[in-house]
Amino acid sequence: MNWWGKLIGTGVGMFGGPIGAIAGAAIGHLYDDDDPTPQNEQKARILYLAYFFSCAAKIAKADGHVSEGEIRTVESLINRFGLDEKRSEFAKNVFRKAKTSRRSIDEDFKEVGRLIGYEATVGQSFLGGLFEIVCSNGKKMNELQVRYLLRCEERLKLKPGFVQTWIRGGYAPPHYDSSNNEVSLEEAYQILDLTPQSTDSEIKSRYRKKAANFHPDKLSSKNLPKEFTSFANDQLAKINHAHELICKNRGI
Repeated sequence: MNWWGKLIGTGVGMFGGPIGAIAGAAIGHLYDDDDPTPQNEQKARILYLAYFFSCAAKIAKADGHVSEGEIRTVESLINRFGLDEKRSEFAKNVFRKAKTSRRSIDEDFKEVGRLIGYEATVGQSFLGGLFEIVCSNGKKMNELQVRYLLRCEERLKLKPGFVQTWIRGGYAPPHYDSSNNEVSLEEAYQILDLTPQSTDSEIKSRYRKKAANFHPDKLSSKNLPKEFTSFANDQLAKINHAHELICKNRGI
């Protein structure tokens, strides 16, 4: 069964509440009759998109306005989801409406966790998209936006530390290529949450722990959609890059 189809059995594949008010009326127009995927599975994916772009709008607006950089990042994320014209317009409409919504982003986070069944890779990908929006305005991050990221990490029941590691340089952008991305030795230690004083044994243990979150064998058994496995592969590539740099420097 497609991973989206598994969500239907949780009871959260149904539209309702504030998200339904934003997205529900448009759902019937978003089904693709040429798509062999059952409509319930299509509905689950559309619901995920509604929550993501609702949260995207609220975190972008957290500092009082939505910048041009944040808009460009949102457009990039829409393209990355591979949405057709109808669903792309749907995502943009959700984003526009959510900017003025009185519903708290925390309520969205709680429902997203239930929607995805607290699946770690999907949660990390959701959080990663929001992180890219927060990074759109340069290295100095808005304090409230960072608090929202940490709250998202908590509500999706992710292992603590992803946000802080990403802030220190550990986030891999889409299609990460280590040959085209300069990482200093200092950054490599930060990516693995280590210091130059860490022992070789600590480096080995921490690397294995970090890499296990995104290991291909672990992901293949879950039958996750491509957008989530691609995210995981990019993160693993950066972790591997950091580990290789440290090992080369130490001669191990």
